[in-house]
Amino acid sequence: MESQHEQLHLQVLASGLPALSRFRQSFRYLHRHAAAGLQARHFCLQHADGCIGERRKAEIWQVDDARKVFDEMKKKHCEPDEFTYTIMIRMVGKLGKGDECLGLFQEMVNRGCAPNMMFYNTMIQALARSKMVDKAIIVFSKMVQNNCRPNEFTYSVVLNLLVAEGQLGRFDEVVGMSKKYMTKSIYAYLVRTLSKLGHAGEAHRLFCNMWSFHDMGDRDAYTSMLESLCSAGRTAEAVDMLSNIHEKGITTDTIMYNTVLAALGKLKQIPHLHELYEKMKLDGPEPDIFSYNIMISSFGRAGKVHEAVTIFEHLENSDCKPDIISYNSLINCLGKNGDVDEAHMRFKEMQEKGFSPDVVTYSTLIECFGKTDRVEMACRLFDDMLAQGCYPNIVTYNILLDCLERCGRTAEAVDLYAKLKQQGLSPDWITYAVLERLQSGSHRRVRVRRQSPIAGWVVSPLR
Repeated sequence: MESQHEQLHLQVLASGLPALSRFRQSFRYLHRHAAAGLQARHFCLQHADGCIGERRKAEIWQVDDARKVFDEMKKKHCEPDEFTYTIMIRMVGKLGKGDECLGLFQEMVNRGCAPNMMFYNTMIQALARSKMVDKAIIVFSKMVQNNCRPNEFTYSVVLNLLVAEGQLGRFDEVVGMSKKYMTKSIYAYLVRTLSKLGHAGEAHRLFCNMWSFHDMGDRDAYTSMLESLCSAGRTAEAVDMLSNIHEKGITTDTIMYNTVLAALGKLKQIPHLHELYEKMKLDGPEPDIFSYNIMISSFGRAGKVHEAVTIFEHLENSDCKPDIISYNSLINCLGKNGDVDEAHMRFKEMQEKGFSPDVVTYSTLIECFGKTDRVEMACRLFDDMLAQGCYPNIVTYNILLDCLERCGRTAEAVDLYAKLKQQGLSPDWITYAVLERLQSGSHRRVRVRRQSPIAGWVVSPLR
């Protein structure tokens, strides 16, 4: 029998050497003490096994070393436990050897070890790496049968495997067999994950399952589902959800309404947009500044100038007050629907009320004047922009370049391009498209650095 001192010495060295990444030395140390008749302790062997698994896991020779230590444990009658098997399966699984992992799983069960959640997650992940869908689902079912609760990681591994292998339809099977563990938070997580993976239909079906299964709804799951439906353009279902949310004890808020309003506006579904806005004022939470701004920009996008102006007036008379985004949206709506003078008046109004126009404000107005061939006004606004310390971006320059080119003011366009470069801005494809149009009308040469997809930056003349 080894003394207590020898046992302690063996244990400390075996755990210390791996910490120094000297797993080979640990391995030799174990053999040396075995040859001397000392029985290596279970703790010692597990540390050697663990350290081998933490270094260069993808290399086959290292897994072979792990197998040697694993076999040494069994020869020395140090029974492996679930932690030991978890280490082995994690290592072997990373090499894509799913069948070997299944063998280790069966061996573990035969030895009477009780798998825990970490083991099951490691096992399912190993099978997922080997794309073994059927086996992964079988192991998942055993996990549930053994009353081991799956967590978010478990579901995410299975879900990603099914998506990758084109078998998402089988996820109903997974949810069904683990229904007793399907909490509202798990449902919420799965709804978010499915939505992020681009499967809004599956997310909605799963959400409806949760909706009927639980008496009280989950706000996070509800919000995730609402965002998913809106992102997918499924506004009818989103509006329906918004109308029925109170049935599950959830109170609507402005974020929910704004999410649906923005989706309706983006798709120019004006009747539904107006109807939901009226419902919000009547039954829902009070519209906030974001609600009003969404409405103004949505009506503007659809060419509904009168409605946009009306909403702006509602905003002015509410507890909220217009901000720079409100003015920018209204100016954009007026200018791009032909009422440039009114847009300019609103521009002056916002200045009188203490708002400083930003690059969006100036760019919008410059574009509106440019498209109505009022070049002098566009140039004057550009100069005013610089004088106010508001620096143009590449969008502003592109707008004014296009305006000058269409009006045949080539020399000014070339000078503006030079100013763009002096400011340190990088031309984009729109800039180059305008410059190419200038070639046919200008005899002045300007050297333009243009990016080639093959050779990088080249210099070409502009005629």
